[in-house]
Amino acid sequence: MNLNKVIRLLAIFSIIGGFFRALMCPLALVWGMNSTQELTAGVLGTLFMGLGIFGLYFSAHKEFGKLGFTAFILYAFGSFVLMGMVFTSLVFAVYDPKVLQMDMPPLPILIASPLMMLSVMLSMILLGITVLKTKVFSKVPAILIILAPILNFIPVVGDFSVLAWGIPFMWFGIEVLKKSRGNVVVENISVEQ
Repeated sequence: MNLNKVIRLLAIFSIIGGFFRALMCPLALVWGMNSTQELTAGVLGTLFMGLGIFGLYFSAHKEFGKLGFTAFILYAFGSFVLMGMVFTSLVFAVYDPKVLQMDMPPLPILIASPLMMLSVMLSMILLGITVLKTKVFSKVPAILIILAPILNFIPVVGDFSVLAWGIPFMWFGIEVLKKSRGNVVVENISVEQ
């Protein structure tokens, strides 16, 4: 499998992850926050987006520079911490729902939560700024991904912030797939499908 095919596969993961992240919104509206359905979509979204960010980054790593690399590293790290937290919440939702209703979350979640939030939110803002600066991807998803962490803190609108997080990953993934069709140059090497 050549690098172009790996990037295409990771772009597909980005699309799948963005879909599941966005799906969390209607699932939470129908079954409620921290429902098994919403948390399952959250685990799948986080897993695939965490893998998909590699394809997004490697498809444009030269253009992204240091700022894009910082956004990529922060997102990859934060995404996998988030996946562990969401998976833990899913396990509690299935086996011991009372834990999710406690005033004080379990110690691992209490420790990991601020670290994850800081790295993921900062990475989303940096990724959006990098995209706007380099014009590698479209402006609309870049603006959405910058707004997603901000929307998260606004009452009522915060429930829909996962849409502003998932849609850009789907959009970026589609753009990477379009860019990588046919003959492309990756690392100054012509790669053919």
